Amino acid sequence: MLRFTLQLSIAGVVALLIVTAGFLWITHRYAEISITKDFSTVGLERLVESSKLTPEGIRFDPELLEQVKENNGWLQSLDENGVVETSYNAPKDVPLKYAPGEIVSYWLGKSSFPYHLYLWIQEKHGRVYTVVYGVKNEIGPILEAVASQGRFDEHEKLRLPEGVASRLQVLGGYLQLLNRDGVELASYNKPHDVTDRYSVHELALRTIYTERYSYYIDSIYDHVTDRTWLVAMPNAYERARSDTAMLPPESKVLLIAVSAMFLALVLVFFLLSLWNAHRFGSPMLHMLAWLDLLGKGEYKEPADRKGIPRSRGRQGGWRPRYRIFSDVLHSIERLSATLLRDRELRVQNKSLREEWITGITHDLKTPLSSIKGYAHMLSEERYEWSAEEVRQFSRTMLEKSAHMDTLINDLAITYRISAGVQPPQGEEIELNSWLRRSVEQAASHPSFDNHRVRFVPWRHDISITLHAPWLERVVMNLTANALLHNPPDTQLTVTVMNEDQAECISILFSDNGIGMDEQMAGRLFDRYYRGTDSMAMAEGTGLGMAIAKDLVEAMGGHITVDTAPGQGTTIRVSWPRG
Repeated sequence: MLRFTLQLSIAGVVALLIVTAGFLWITHRYAEISITKDFSTVGLERLVESSKLTPEGIRFDPELLEQVKENNGWLQSLDENGVVETSYNAPKDVPLKYAPGEIVSYWLGKSSFPYHLYLWIQEKHGRVYTVVYGVKNEIGPILEAVASQGRFDEHEKLRLPEGVASRLQVLGGYLQLLNRDGVELASYNKPHDVTDRYSVHELALRTIYTERYSYYIDSIYDHVTDRTWLVAMPNAYERARSDTAMLPPESKVLLIAVSAMFLALVLVFFLLSLWNAHRFGSPMLHMLAWLDLLGKGEYKEPADRKGIPRSRGRQGGWRPRYRIFSDVLHSIERLSATLLRDRELRVQNKSLREEWITGITHDLKTPLSSIKGYAHMLSEERYEWSAEEVRQFSRTMLEKSAHMDTLINDLAITYRISAGVQPPQGEEIELNSWLRRSVEQAASHPSFDNHRVRFVPWRHDISITLHAPWLERVVMNLTANALLHNPPDTQLTVTVMNEDQAECISILFSDNGIGMDEQMAGRLFDRYYRGTDSMAMAEGTGLGMAIAKDLVEAMGGHITVDTAPGQGTTIRVSWPRG
């Protein structure tokens, strides 16, 4: 969660930065366009704001000065006495000093001057700046010439002064003659998209807000004829734009910005997707390949050409992009180890089962052969057996039959328990006295020595509800295991435990025999495992310890073994207190 949240947060911040940068760029470009279109208003203000006062004088922004040059304009900075302090691109016919009334007259157009003047006055750095911006007055001379010398004869033909027509064509301008109602009477060099009728407000707006239109215009009204002479020149900015692009500059800037932001965002998320595919996709594909190998029975992690697992570094640690999946990889590792161990156990169990079946078959055939042999002897007519011999044969046949019955019962009870058969209804017994009788009965077997078994009861009576025949079988099997598979002088102590701090009732079968190693102890209760000599007891079935464990657990108990080579063995059988 933290990784994905951090990634999405970073991606969101990067996207926000891209959008912010895009909007800042749009704002900057719009400001530049505004300066280009209307330098006399916006540009002069920016010029003064960006100026710096140095010991050599005032210094302006070089980029804004370059814009002045592109607009075919010039610039002067005046002190309070009208003296030019700094100038840029100023023609030779421009004064270097202005009288107060002189510059105002030029500015307002009341005196003849070959340039349009624009003034910007602002206080900065503790002093007042007066900046003069001038551009060539192309319309004024033409307008004065046509107003004084232009004619419109009775044949509705426009006659222009000499040189005006060629000048209009060179400058790309046009001329219109309007009647009293603003309707065009005649024109020269007029583009097809220019209107031929003007209202009062339209002519006023086009004259005042020249930056909004493709042409800036000026006009003069003739009171004698009630006609208006109108001269228009293309805006320098509009002329440059029409030569380079068909889209308006604002639209072009917006299109570029949106396209750049879109491409940048696509690139960011594409790189993020590639990074996620590398960081998260590769481990997922690795895990799928690993699971595929498990399905094919290959219980090992896919490795590179050097044999190193792909999720591990040379030092054995997780590689960076696999760390987030460490829990899943650990689970697959454990699954692989478990499946491998189970396969090995299946192979071992198959071998042990075959050996066990061979042993059981032998154990069944041996008494059966004895029974069959004695039966043949008794049925033989050539011999006359005495009554004592017949009784002897009968006893042997009964012993062998009992051994076979025990084998069959062991097999039956083993598979009944493994099939989940529940024990019969238990009965309440007093454990001390009942266990004493059961141990004495187990120790009374002819193969055992009564003196090798000692019983230690608990100091108080203990009542517990268990199925007595199953418990008796457990005691018999554990006693036989301890006495048959140890040296003849081994002592077995059966102890009942019911300590207050414990939460269960326990029976301990402790012997001082040879003990077992870890491998033998780990497989002591396996059904097909014989860790000791299977021929140690003729009556043995090889299922005793497995049956004991199954019976204990079927009655809700738990059985454990504590042993070491040369230190004897203690088997603890426990049941929770009722």
